[in-house]
Amino acid sequence: MSPLWASLAKGMPGSLASAFQLKSTAGYHDFFALTDINFEVKRGEAVGIIGRNGAGKSTLLQIIAGTLQASSGSISIKGRVAALLELGAGFNPEFTGRENIFLTGAIIGMSKEEMQKRFAEIASFADIGDFIEQPIKTYSSGMLVRLAFAVQTAIEPDILIIDEALSVGDIFFQQKCAKRMRDLQSKGTTLLFVSHDLASVRDLCKRTLYLQKGKTVFWGESQQAIAKYYSEDKAPTEKALIGETIIQTPSQSTANRSFSTQDFLKNAIWAYDQQLPSTSGKQAYLLGVAVLDENNQPIETIRMGAKACFKVLLQSQIRESYHVAVEIKNRRGEIVTSCSSYTCGIGALALEANESSYFELELELNFEAGRYTFQVVLSSNIDKANRGHRVDESPWLSRLEINWDYEASPAPFLGMFGPPASARFIPNNSQ
Repeated sequence: MSPLWASLAKGMPGSLASAFQLKSTAGYHDFFALTDINFEVKRGEAVGIIGRNGAGKSTLLQIIAGTLQASSGSISIKGRVAALLELGAGFNPEFTGRENIFLTGAIIGMSKEEMQKRFAEIASFADIGDFIEQPIKTYSSGMLVRLAFAVQTAIEPDILIIDEALSVGDIFFQQKCAKRMRDLQSKGTTLLFVSHDLASVRDLCKRTLYLQKGKTVFWGESQQAIAKYYSEDKAPTEKALIGETIIQTPSQSTANRSFSTQDFLKNAIWAYDQQLPSTSGKQAYLLGVAVLDENNQPIETIRMGAKACFKVLLQSQIRESYHVAVEIKNRRGEIVTSCSSYTCGIGALALEANESSYFELELELNFEAGRYTFQVVLSSNIDKANRGHRVDESPWLSRLEINWDYEASPAPFLGMFGPPASARFIPNNSQ
């Protein structure tokens, strides 16, 4: 019985005291967030931890990081640990970004001089500008994670623990973080990574721990862990039959589009926002880029496998021929495809001086669900192989998000890409 109930019951008549004792224990039961978890991680290894909400992932990382004490069992850690667990955890909200950088250094045992040497790198990576001198209580969630990641990775920890912290960052920052994590791994840093982004878990981690209700379901190769997650961790009403056919009804074709320049630029995801200088040295310009669905509507989010049309407005300052390419990067900063007028087998576009034209690339987005960035590149000086060199390019553009409800129906493919494929079973008539 709790001390409060005991003090209330003391001195009461026996029947009333008994009632208070029953009240104090009613509804009480033991709950263990984790049970029989046993695994070992080697130096420099990247390990993923997956499972649904409430599976015990965050509890496990807090125990490893030392912010939570386990009620039983033991854990052995060798090396300096850096952890991104809760957004802004370890920061003083009244301190500026600069002050919190030095505070973090002091907490982990680094001298002020050591942190001073790293300060410029941290500020540059976080890229929050003058906010570095403002109290962090004024920061957005994205700015907080930028600063936290920059600080924790700049100290080059032996063990880096990340619990969903990067999910609030913009995709450009996620790409930068993925590169930083790969660099740290190459130097021997061990990575423990919790995320619902299973594609990132698969690509960053060789081994993965799959938890369900605080218990180990699988510990081993990441692709097997993810496959087990998809096959076992579904409610009965959500299960879909293997081999179920997904039918998509084609809508209006993206061909033969007709736009006015004004309407196009109104729907563009990016447009050149200056007057074209007459003596800039550039021989041609990209004026605008739009992404349209099959109904000719501008989009930022699209269903996996659906068609998107990348439409580009360009103008030449001289008489020349051009190719246009669209390059797409995933959230890890990897170019997943580069498609162009050249790779599609069409000839270069010949333009007169001051003539403009549109370019369209229709692409079936058979990429795994996630966020992507893309860039448009304009090339000229076409050689005998029908290729040229870059004369203009757009910035990397966002956002392009591909989605799929994996729990509601089977995806058309698993993995990073879905190349054209067909399958059949052939009876063995020789038996």
